Amino acid sequence: YCVTGQLEPPANPLICPQFCLRFNDLDNIGISGRHFSGFIMIGLQVFNSPQKYVFFKEECVDYNLRWLTKELEIDPDDITLIEDVWCGGGNLGPSIEMFVRGLEVGNMVFTQYKILDFVKGEFEPLKHQVIDVGIGLERIPWLVNGTSTSYLEAFPCAVKYLREKLNVTLESDVITKFAPYCCLLNLDECDDVNKAWGEIAKECGVENREILENAIKPARDLYIVADHSRSLLIAIYDGALPSAVGGGANLRNIVRRLFSVLKNNGWWEMLGGMDGLMELFEMHKRDLEKIYGKFDEYKSFRKIIEMEYQRWITTDAESQQKVQQLLKKKKGVLTVDDWITAMKSFGLSPDKISEVSKMPVPDNLYSKIAEIEAQHVKLLPTELYETADFPETKELFYEDGNLRKFEGKIVTILEQVNEKGKGTKNFNLVILDQSAFYPIGGGQDNDTGKMEIDGKMYDVTYVEKVGKCILHHLSGNFAEKVETLIGKTATGYVDDARRNQLRAHHTATHVIHQAAHQVLGPHVWQNGAKKTVKEAHLDITHFASITREEENQIEKLANEIVRKNLKVNKFVLSKEDAERKYGFSLYQGGVVAGNTVRIVDIDNFDT
Repeated sequence: YCVTGQLEPPANPLICPQFCLRFNDLDNIGISGRHFSGFIMIGLQVFNSPQKYVFFKEECVDYNLRWLTKELEIDPDDITLIEDVWCGGGNLGPSIEMFVRGLEVGNMVFTQYKILDFVKGEFEPLKHQVIDVGIGLERIPWLVNGTSTSYLEAFPCAVKYLREKLNVTLESDVITKFAPYCCLLNLDECDDVNKAWGEIAKECGVENREILENAIKPARDLYIVADHSRSLLIAIYDGALPSAVGGGANLRNIVRRLFSVLKNNGWWEMLGGMDGLMELFEMHKRDLEKIYGKFDEYKSFRKIIEMEYQRWITTDAESQQKVQQLLKKKKGVLTVDDWITAMKSFGLSPDKISEVSKMPVPDNLYSKIAEIEAQHVKLLPTELYETADFPETKELFYEDGNLRKFEGKIVTILEQVNEKGKGTKNFNLVILDQSAFYPIGGGQDNDTGKMEIDGKMYDVTYVEKVGKCILHHLSGNFAEKVETLIGKTATGYVDDARRNQLRAHHTATHVIHQAAHQVLGPHVWQNGAKKTVKEAHLDITHFASITREEENQIEKLANEIVRKNLKVNKFVLSKEDAERKYGFSLYQGGVVAGNTVRIVDIDNFDT
């Protein structure tokens, strides 16, 4: 929204150290010296508009070069700039990648054109031209201090804690010799991994890949533990949970890999079991507090990790038997796709599959999983009616929630529409310049009622919002040609009983959600809702089935709130003020456009 000018940025220029999760490089972590499942991206954004020019390409390149040479004291001869083109979201522009002695440290993207026809190469300048600079924070101290890997700089407290607990040596002749060549093992760029390992082994003075891998394995595995635990800490504190689907599946992959690495190396007991793992998370907090400030207490965090551990160690024998059957079917050789099937369908970790199949974990397993996940993009619903040329419908229900009768001018009428999949009965679509009918959305059913047009009454059976317009579905036939009705005034009558019941159910879901949030923990987010006249339904994120005791506590708290008869306050705040006061939990249903946000607050109990 900032890029299109629909929303004012919180600052301009804007600099933000943003924690990012990336799961397609898991195979490289601990080996390449620079790959992470979670890393901090220093983002610099600049928003140039016709009203305000901040700076653009020439100045940006100059500032970044001065930062590299003056602040970091990098020799200019060690810096390489590579120009490329970036495109996405219907826009494009030049990009400049910054390399220091072969290491990419950042990328400058200048979004300045809108794509009109990509095939023909037709584009036009954007009114709002944007700079987006991304710099990998972990790479900067590595570059400046010259350590063998970036992990030592990224996890200072965590690595120190692990070294002392696990008695792992991170410096040896082989590791020192291996470090300059580790970048050659990036699976995204390496055509023949076995050949690369063999050549590096020779340079390190060892006979073969197996000997070299065994020599660096303790250090690699320690870095995997440090990396995966930090990513889990940030993701779970941000409200995510390990699960079997979507982004949660990525978290389950790394938490199980974390457990496997600790167990297979005999480190679980050395670390002190779950207590030692919790202390490792505290070390990460200590490292991150320098950037993000003090972490709030998260009472259910340990329960989440413990639950994942129990699920991991109690994988049933039936799942292992299925791997044996798959192995027999595949004549003793499992492809990468077979490994993924065993992980997704049987719920087994790669190490458990390796143990059963007697096969090593494929080098590119996790990158392949990430590639498959990236293909599962949720498509936006198709808008069946073209409304772009019509003016925005004024939403009277937000101005006055008790308004049940209103007038609006007819903008257009679509007569005798038959939408495939919604029955064979035809209906009429009416768009007004303003409406008090609440459309279906956010899991809540739409209003119904009556609409009077030119002296005749019609039933309003369905209301939806398409783009910026509210569409009213009317039954019956018009007494005259619809062209003669355009511009006339229609009177709407909203069904009062239905609206009140839907509104009560909407408030009830908020009460239940906040009660669950307080009883179960801060990880509880709304994950779906359905509000009808008959009943209301709420889905929440939680790491286990709710116990009877927890259910009773939620019900008790919700009823206490109902008995207090708290006032429901509705008001509008600027995005900046709303986010500062309430945080990003406001956007559980998604970020909205515009510089203001409508707040519904149940007297400081739920917002």
